[in-house]
Amino acid sequence: MTLESTNPVTAEFDELRRLAHNKFGIIVPANAESFLDSRLRAFMSLSGHETIPELLREARSDGREDLLINLVEHLSTNHSYFYREPAHFEFMASTLLPELDERLRRERTKDIRIWSAAAAAGEEAYSVIMAMREYFGTHYQDLDAGVLATDIAKATLRRGAIGEYRAEAFRHMPLAWQQKYLEYIGDNSYRVVKQVRDDVMFRWLNLTEPLEMLRGRFHLILCRNVMIYFDDTTRENLVRNLSTMLAPGGYLFIGHTDNPDHARIYLDQVRPAIFRKKAS
Repeated sequence: MTLESTNPVTAEFDELRRLAHNKFGIIVPANAESFLDSRLRAFMSLSGHETIPELLREARSDGREDLLINLVEHLSTNHSYFYREPAHFEFMASTLLPELDERLRRERTKDIRIWSAAAAAGEEAYSVIMAMREYFGTHYQDLDAGVLATDIAKATLRRGAIGEYRAEAFRHMPLAWQQKYLEYIGDNSYRVVKQVRDDVMFRWLNLTEPLEMLRGRFHLILCRNVMIYFDDTTRENLVRNLSTMLAPGGYLFIGHTDNPDHARIYLDQVRPAIFRKKAS
């Protein structure tokens, strides 16, 4: 008999991994039990559960999907910050936004559709709004522009809608942006200014389920640093679905640590972690 089969802690982690995979396609690593155990017990101190089996029973029960989501989020090492992966924002300024500006003029429209598909607490979505404001300047006010920010973690989405962050979240943001788009609220914390917050719409969405709630096509989809948590089949299904949600000539940004192989099947790669749908 193996140690794994007799160790109740291992069995409990196996159950957690199965739950996370079956519900959300997320892979919880199997080789970091001590790390996961400390995070799990920290979560239990907040949730009020006394034992791991008690927590897992409730997470499995109907109507408690939010508990499982919060648990998986707490166990992951995921973190985000503003202006993450600067190469993407440099590409926006040099290529994507000039192309989009020309397209708007040619098609005589003011509509810009952008989707932050794994938005966490909104750091990415707000950074995109700031990038657009920087590029378009005063002309931005004439546009119907905004970012749809989705995630499976409801508590994180609520924090994003409030738009308040500790100073370290802005450590990579250009200083000029910090001075223009943040307001100090005390205790080493800042709030994103209202005109930026108003241009981001936060919604709950599970990327492993059909994307029927979404309407129209997007000029840019950002799905960065989330596919590393999915198995291969889930990644391929997701990339295929994202490609159908892009407008012709639209772009997909993935994380530089994400495997690009599936994106190369459905889209043209133009830069590392940057893909484009063929224009019609």
